[in-house]
Amino acid sequence: MTVATEAADARAIVPDLDFSRTVPKDLVHREALSELFLTDSRKVTDGHFVAAAQIPPSHAYYTDHTGPSPIDPLLLLECCRQAETHAVHAHFGAPRDTVFILQSWSMRLPGAATARIGPGPAELIMDVTTRDSRWRDGTLLATTYVMRLSVAGRYLGDVSLRAAYMPGGTYAAMRTRRRGSTPPTSDAFRQLRDGTPVAPGRVGRGRAENVVLLDAVTGADSATARLRPAGEHPSLFDHPLDHFPGMVLMEAARQLGVLYAAERAGAPEGAWALTELASSFQTYAELDSPLLLTARPPSGHEPDTGAELSLNIAFEQDEQLVAEADITLTREDAP
Repeated sequence: MTVATEAADARAIVPDLDFSRTVPKDLVHREALSELFLTDSRKVTDGHFVAAAQIPPSHAYYTDHTGPSPIDPLLLLECCRQAETHAVHAHFGAPRDTVFILQSWSMRLPGAATARIGPGPAELIMDVTTRDSRWRDGTLLATTYVMRLSVAGRYLGDVSLRAAYMPGGTYAAMRTRRRGSTPPTSDAFRQLRDGTPVAPGRVGRGRAENVVLLDAVTGADSATARLRPAGEHPSLFDHPLDHFPGMVLMEAARQLGVLYAAERAGAPEGAWALTELASSFQTYAELDSPLLLTARPPSGHEPDTGAELSLNIAFEQDEQLVAEADITLTREDAP
């Protein structure tokens, strides 16, 4: 009872949230309308806003799963990313060319497994507050977003997202200076390069084009794979990017986690759902150098073959740690 009431509070704050049309796509850095889910965002106070998104009943990428989750957790994370990006322009006054720089995020979804989604689109509400904001001369430089998610008055979970912001020209100069060359964009990687794609069923996918892992190998206490630079993918790379974005890294982490869980924890791929993640990003994941993922149980822990499995995913490129993620997979068919 308490959970449902608390989840409904955001709708009470802004009772006329609009789900009838999307926000302007340039305010969420999207090109295709099919990749745009945010429908509204209303400022409540300087550090508080409520956002709305429509969850599609069918999508070539986000609903292509053999797993049990009624809503793809990474679709929820993408809706939160869109709410953040829209807010920095619409509520915090950032120019249109501002670049979003993801520093860290986390997600916990205790209510997602029991969510009841009808046959049509679902209405997601994000109640958002900000903290630890840094401003300079009226320009937002960085902030943390704390988001409480609900669907149909039912609490799903929470997302925390830390982002920094930079003018587009400054960002481009910084990227070239750090690399020593202009980075290529995802348009240069529009077909599969060397490597063997993982079979879709091994990572909980139905369609081969939605697999992001190559050359996967599982061992006694770890699993490794390379990340595929799928520049042609309409959801992963909706527009040209000069690095692997955080959403692609999280999809890769989930896929490698599902593969490890199915082969080491005694349940099929379709039994495992992503229920928690926490990730930090140390530097940019470049498109033009092999990126290796390694999944293993946290240090000192044996693989759990029960209802939950915790894994650490390391992303390494050119012998440097690019990012890491701690994920929890929940076995939905466990007694």
